[in-house]
Amino acid sequence: MGQVMSPKRQGEEKAGLSHISSNEQITNAGDKRVLARQVDMPPGHKGSFHSHTWYQLMYSSEGVLNVDVSDQAMVVPPQRAVWLPPECTHRAFAPSGAKFRSLYFRPDQVGYLGHACKVFNITNLTRELILAVVARCDVDAQWQQPDFNLLTVLLDQLSAQPQVSLSLLMPQDPRLDVLVKTLQLSPENDLSMQLWASKLGVSSRTLTRIFLSETGMGFREWRQRQRLLHSLTLLEQGKPVTQVALDVGYNSPSAFSHAFQQFFDCSPRDYFAK
Repeated sequence: MGQVMSPKRQGEEKAGLSHISSNEQITNAGDKRVLARQVDMPPGHKGSFHSHTWYQLMYSSEGVLNVDVSDQAMVVPPQRAVWLPPECTHRAFAPSGAKFRSLYFRPDQVGYLGHACKVFNITNLTRELILAVVARCDVDAQWQQPDFNLLTVLLDQLSAQPQVSLSLLMPQDPRLDVLVKTLQLSPENDLSMQLWASKLGVSSRTLTRIFLSETGMGFREWRQRQRLLHSLTLLEQGKPVTQVALDVGYNSPSAFSHAFQQFFDCSPRDYFAK
């Protein structure tokens, strides 16, 4: 049931140099119920869009992952994990590098966990269970009952975790491509909605309508959420709160900290200490 890897292959995986894709692993899975993949992604690593025929639990034990899924962008720190159903097109980006740890589950085994993309809260126990199952999949030995019990406990823990909101619906209207790309690269950009509308050749009313219909939020709310999610990557890098506040477009650390507390229910300094 475990995925066999030679010492050479393990070294390549840890260096982020895997030559065997997860889909190749799935194709050659035989009667295995779960597969694991672990890659230490270097800073700036960005995968290409792809999908799998199995469910995937995507997790980073260190470093923040940015995960793009069709019409939404998700920010995934080590306290969270992404659940992806079969045939869900996605890609991962590790701005500062990440210890990527992923599990793949045969579709007939875990459908009860849901068929939609979602972000799970990851407790200390769940983290250790994920890492233990990943490690067990890398051992060339037949699974015994304790191994299946470990997997069952992990799945039970995941099913008990609440879904958390660390995703951002992305406008799909091509007229907003420049706006979205600009704010992703420069979250500190502070152009008003009126100036953006003029720049894009649409009315302010049209811009508001597009954001509401495609994201469920107005432009200002969408931009604030995008800034707060982006701030997680900067905080995880160890940047001072004052610098992060300025980098994501806030005029003061106090304004940033207040908005952060309202959204994440903790202070910027405490988030990665949780």
